[in-house]
Parts: sequence; C-alpha cells; structure tokens
Amino acid sequence: MGVHLHHSPLLAAALAFTALAAISLLVAPQSPRGLRLSRTGGSVVRRNVGVRSGRVAASAEAGKKLLVLGGSGFVGREVCKNAVEKGYQVTSLSRRGENPDPSDPLLKQVNWVKGNALDEMTVRGLVEEKYDAVVHAMGLLFDIKSGMPQMNLIVSGSRSEPDDTSTYDNITRRTAEILLDQISKNRGNKPTPVAFVSAAEAGWPQMSGGSTVENVAPDWLKRYLTAKRAVEAMMESNQSIRPIVYRPSLIWNWGKLDVLPVIPIFNLANALGVPFVDKTVRVETLAKAIVEGIDNDSVTGVQRFPQIETLGAGAA
Repeated sequence: MGVHLHHSPLLAAALAFTALAAISLLVAPQSPRGLRLSRTGGSVVRRNVGVRSGRVAASAEAGKKLLVLGGSGFVGREVCKNAVEKGYQVTSLSRRGENPDPSDPLLKQVNWVKGNALDEMTVRGLVEEKYDAVVHAMGLLFDIKSGMPQMNLIVSGSRSEPDDTSTYDNITRRTAEILLDQISKNRGNKPTPVAFVSAAEAGWPQMSGGSTVENVAPDWLKRYLTAKRAVEAMMESNQSIRPIVYRPSLIWNWGKLDVLPVIPIFNLANALGVPFVDKTVRVETLAKAIVEGIDNDSVTGVQRFPQIETLGAGAA
C-alpha cells in the first residue's frame, strides 16, 4: 500500500478544469497565512493553524523511533530518508515491504515491514513497539471505483497495483482510523505526534470560490477529498495525539516528469491571488517539513504551503 500520488497529470488537469469553471465567481483573494478554519460539512479542522513560536529541534533525540505508513511511496521514502538523517530509527509499513531504492544509503537503514495497514493485528503489533512519532503517508489517486485504477501503475511512486480493497475510504480513512485507534489504546505519558499527508484541496470549503470549484469536480476527486477530510476530523478529535496535517498542492521533484509541465501554471495562479490554488511544493521540502513538525512540540494543526516551506527550511 505505500502509494502516494500528489499529483498526476490527470489530477492536475481535473483541478485546472474545475478552477477555470469557477474563476468567474471568485471573490477577493485571501492569504493562506494564518487562515482560520472552522467546522464545515461535518468535518472538524483545527482553528489554530500553522507554526507556533519556538525553534525546531536540530536533530532527533538519540534512539527516537518513527513509524511511517507508506514509506515506499513518493513522499514516504523522502520522509524515511530525512528521519534517518536526523537520527531516528525508522520503520516503514507497506504492502510490499521492500526498499524502493536499495542503492540509497539512508534507505538501507530503514526497517522495511511487509504488511497490510488495513489489518488491525499488524498495526497493533507495530504500535505496541512504542514509537515516538508516526507519519501516515499512504494514499492513492485513482481508486478501484474511479474507473481508472490502471493509471496508478503510471503515476504511483511505488508502482503499486490497486486491488478490490483499494478504495479512498479504505486506503486513506480506514487505515488512519485503525492507526489512531491503536495509538489511543497504547497511549503514553504525552500525546504522540502524528503527521498526515492530506491535500490543499481538502481546504476548498474554507477558500473563496473553493466550494464552487468542488461542485464541478469529477466524482472521484470529491470522494478523494472526502476521505482526506475524514482523517483530518478524526485527528482533530483524538486526544492521544498531537495532530499535524500537511496540505500540499502538487508535489514534485525534477524526476517527476509527469507533473513538471503544470507546475508553472499552479504557481502562477497562486501568485496572481487565485485563492483556491496553492503554490506547489517540492517533495524534499515537504519531507523535511514533516520531520521538523514531529520534532517540534509547538507544531500542530493544518500546515499549508507557507508553513510547509518554513518548516522545510528548518526555521519555526
């Protein structure tokens, strides 16, 4: 299961189409910095957004342990590398349980566990090992109900093939639900930092023109975002964790040739003040921001691209 697909050309095209359909209905743009989110559509998201004062720890304390769900995916493997570099003992759970790049010296130090994150016994066994922090980097773009599951073989970071259980609800919401339940049952002396890779578009209902964009979006994209919001809501209400929700838009690096052509379009739209289009984020920056966030007790809630860039630069 370590599939994470932020985002394919098809998703970029879908977002561009829905954005263009709603441009004429835009109101004045709003800055994403300090954006205050509220209860919408039955989903609760944290009002205190962004990075609080205080510096990010330079490195993890000796012997700290990190569990990454989906560590073999596009985002997950970068998180693993950054965490190892900062001194974490890293364990990744994925369906294949294989190192995605055996030549990488940092990934060689990760404990690659093969297992199904939908299996409660598997997750329980890992959580009972008492990890200091957890990252949920699992997801898929085209679920089995989208009519396009074969596209995952092209755009998936781990080239994972979806099966009959590969729905947005299972891979995103249900895996997080199982994880959070087991963390609650094994709660330590203080809340466990849990980072979740959501999507910028999950915040559309709180953005000017965002609801209009979503109304004309394809059904599979709506279900994709519904699953993301469900996880955000569960994290917000869980007292056993310190929830950190990362909401990147398109995630890229120079090797991600499938999304490079649309990166300038998104960045230009954001620079022009289109409120429901966020600036794109490099995967290296996002991974650094995730590790910095779990290291810093003052980081909590929703992190959009300004906060991701700040954390990724190593300054709180």
